[in-house]
This record gives sequence, C-alpha cells and structure tokens, in this order.
Amino acid sequence: MSRKSTALSIAAIFVLSCVAAYAQPKTEYSEKDKKKMAEIALRPEVKSRIDEQWAAVRRRDMVFAYNVNSSSSRSAEAISNNLEFREKYGQLYDNPILVRYVNSLGQRLVPDNSPNLYSIRLLLDPVPRAEALSTGTIYISTGLVSLLDNEAQLSYIVGHEIAHIERQHQYNSIRNSILEEEFDKEKEADAAKKRSFFSAMATVAGAGIGGAAGGMNGAMIGALSGVAAGSIVSHFAFRNRFEPTEWTTEFENEADEAGLKYMLDRNYDAREIPRLYARLDNMVARDGRIGLGFMGNPQRVKERTAKITGLLTGTYKADLDGKLKAGGLVGSSPEFSLLMASLKRDNGVVALEYDLYAMAKENLQDAVKLRSNDSRVHYYLGQVMALTGRTPEDKQQAIGYFTKAIQYDADRGAYPEPHLENALYLISQNDAASQEQIKKELKTYVALYQREHSGALPRNMHIIYDYFQLAGDNSWYVPPAMVVSTKNVDAIYVTPVETAPSNAVADLVTRAVSNDTRAELKPAALKTAAQPQ
Repeated sequence: MSRKSTALSIAAIFVLSCVAAYAQPKTEYSEKDKKKMAEIALRPEVKSRIDEQWAAVRRRDMVFAYNVNSSSSRSAEAISNNLEFREKYGQLYDNPILVRYVNSLGQRLVPDNSPNLYSIRLLLDPVPRAEALSTGTIYISTGLVSLLDNEAQLSYIVGHEIAHIERQHQYNSIRNSILEEEFDKEKEADAAKKRSFFSAMATVAGAGIGGAAGGMNGAMIGALSGVAAGSIVSHFAFRNRFEPTEWTTEFENEADEAGLKYMLDRNYDAREIPRLYARLDNMVARDGRIGLGFMGNPQRVKERTAKITGLLTGTYKADLDGKLKAGGLVGSSPEFSLLMASLKRDNGVVALEYDLYAMAKENLQDAVKLRSNDSRVHYYLGQVMALTGRTPEDKQQAIGYFTKAIQYDADRGAYPEPHLENALYLISQNDAASQEQIKKELKTYVALYQREHSGALPRNMHIIYDYFQLAGDNSWYVPPAMVVSTKNVDAIYVTPVETAPSNAVADLVTRAVSNDTRAELKPAALKTAAQPQ
C-alpha cells in the first residue's frame, strides 16, 4: 500500500469514526446525568416553572372539559358551524343510559386506594381514540367503542386511560421536558466545544485526504469535504435542546400494562386485548383513515399487540391461569350487547357522514344483528348500499332495507326518508303501474316530514313537485305554513303520548294521500291546544 493510500485510509477512518461516534442520538441518560437532573429538580426556580406549566395544563383541561361537556346542550346547528371544535374534539354522545353504563364500568376499575375522582364520557366521533384529562375526565370515541366485541375489551380501554391519570403521565411529561431542557442548557457549552473540536479535526483530516489525493487543489477539495463531515458530526453530536424526549411510547406501554392489571383485578378476561388490536388492525387495513387517531396507528397497533402478548405469556400468566381455574373470567354481559346496538347504529350513521363507508357498513350490520327491528338502522344500511352499491343486486338490497325501515316504523312514523327512497326507486323502474304508489310514498314523506318539523316543508320541495310530475301529477300542492291564514280554523288537538291511539300514523298517512290533502295539511297543524273539554 502506498503512502498516499495509507494517508487516505487513516483520514477516512478518522472522519467515519467521528460520524459513527456521534451519529446516534442519546436515548438513555447515564447515572451521572440522572443525578444531575435530580439536583436540577430541587432548584426553586425549576420547581416553580414546573408548577406553573402544570397549573396551565389543568386550567386548559378544565376549559376543554367544559366545552365538550356542554356540547349536548348546544343546538346541532351551533356545533356544526364550529368545524374546528368538531374536528378536534367531536361532540358529546347524547345517550344517557349508555354513558352511565360505561361510566359505571370505569368506576369499578379505579384502584381502591386511588385519591382521584373520575368521569368517563363518550364522544360522537367515528375515529377510534381516547383521551384522559388532568381533571379526571376520560373521553372515549364511539368509533373506538364500536369496534369492541365485549365488555372485557371495553374494560381494557377504560383501564388504560385511568392508568394515564393514576401514573401522573401528564405531570411527568411536563416535568421531564423542563428538566431535560435545563439539563441541556448546562451541557450546551461542553457540547459546543465538542462540535468545534470534531469539526476542526474533521477539516484537518479532510485536507489530508485531499492533499494525498492531489496536491493543493486536492487539499482544498478535501478541506471542504472535511467541513461537510464536521457539519454532519455537529448535527448529530448533540440534539436540539428544545426537543423534549419522546415519552409517549413509554407512557403508553406503562398504561397498557396497568390497564391490563386493572381489568384482571376485576376478573375481566385480558386475553381479549390482542383480539381487540387484531380487529382494529383489520379495520385500518380496509380504510387507513381509521388510523388517524393514535389508537389506530398501524405501527403502534403492532407494537402494543406484541407488548400485551408478552405480558400475558410472561408477567401475568400465573395470575391469568389462576383466575381461569378459580371459575373463569368475565368476557361480556347481556347489557353490553343490548346497549351496543344503539351505539353501533349511531356511530355507523356518523361514520357515513364522514364517508367512512367500511366502518359505517360494519357498524350498521352489527347493529341489525343485535336489534333487527330498528327502522333507523335499516334506513342507513339502505343508504350505504345505495351510495356504494355497484350491481343491480346491491341496489335491490338497498331497497330491501328501505322497505324494512318503513315496515318497522309503521306505528311510530318517525322516519320520513325511507318513503322518499322507496318513491325514488319506483320512479327509476319507469313503470306506469307504479304511479299511484309513487304519489302515495311522496305524500307520506311530506306529511311525516311536516310532523317532525313543526309543519315546515322539506327544503327541496320544488324537487318533490318534480317527482310528482314524473308520476303524472301536476296539481298536488302543499302551501308553506308561514303564508297560509289560520283564521276561522280550529286548533288541532295534540293527543297526549300516553293516550295516543295506535293507528295515529295510519290516520295521518290516510289524510296525506286522500283527495282533500291540501285541506288536511293546512298550517293549523302548527298550533296546539289543550284537550277540548
């Protein structure tokens, strides 16, 4: 080997060794570093800074909780107009019996010696996510709960969030970030010296490479190479002091283990956890938008599944086996299945509004299995099939759902929309024999709509008249309530609920489709009166 080659090799090895030595960010602190940080934590000015930031977070969480918790008392229009609020937080799920069930389950999971008070609430949000606030409030999205198969899986989700509060993760995150920043400040001078030293040495080594390669010009090129190498070293030698350590994964793993322990302490079957993650992973694979929440992040799902599996086959295996031998573990309850019918339906509806078709279809199909006579479920399943169907069979399936929605709503008459969908299907068949049925469905739709909207007509009433024309009727008309006089028109008696006749809806439909429809649907319907004496 020549002197030129030897010089090149030595210099190159030096530069590469510099880069290798400092290319990896520091992931763990030495005992000396930890001791120094413990000393920093005792300083009054540091303690004061931690307390101030913690107080700010608690105030922020109080405001957050107030805004979300008061969402159910706001008008739907007010919430829909606040797009930022809906996007960031969703809105409170207004189903008291289900919320109380989830909250009651959560209270049973709280450790006996806990000094904290908790409230578990549900957010109407199709993206699977859960959040724990410093207030003791835990929010779980309907999107996450809708993916659960049983009560054991729900207990794990709630237990995991309780663990975040019990282990003071939010406070510790603030504390660790501040301590790390203060520690970095004290190390900065030393780090700067190291950067200067290695940059200078790398520059000299680079010049050596260039000189060995080609005299003065080579030395200049090598010097520039050395500066570049020194820049690389300087970048990796010390990470940005304003970037706090990523504690999220560490805290999540700790909460996963604690949540597992909480549910096992209450005899819930922890073997359900991997099944939950498998379900979540499957849903994300079908629609990546489901993974927009942290719970659905594909990489984290795999990591957490591995972590939980390791705990079940290691640390907690003896406890799990002992409980199984002692009489088994709780998987689910009849109450869970009964209540999930409503939640899966409602989350399916909101998922459809977000164009999350796979989730909407799966939720609504699950809801039908749990409660087959729910007209609202059948209507929205029909909507999913009508929107996403590709074949004549899909379209036929959609009309089948609409027909069932009409059937199951026959006595209550709460859902006008299936009648409109049925009319549209009949119009698409272009069969003259269906004209009378089309007109009947359209009139029923308008009558039920008015009943549900204080006499107001559908906003697209001009389109409804177009449909009547397609069915051969150019004269049917319902006047807008606000412009029709009610003079000399008797007030309509509103029947109390407890005495409402079972044929009330049938009578309304009969009046709607009769020849004197216009007289029957006058805006006198807007006025209510006490029962005649």
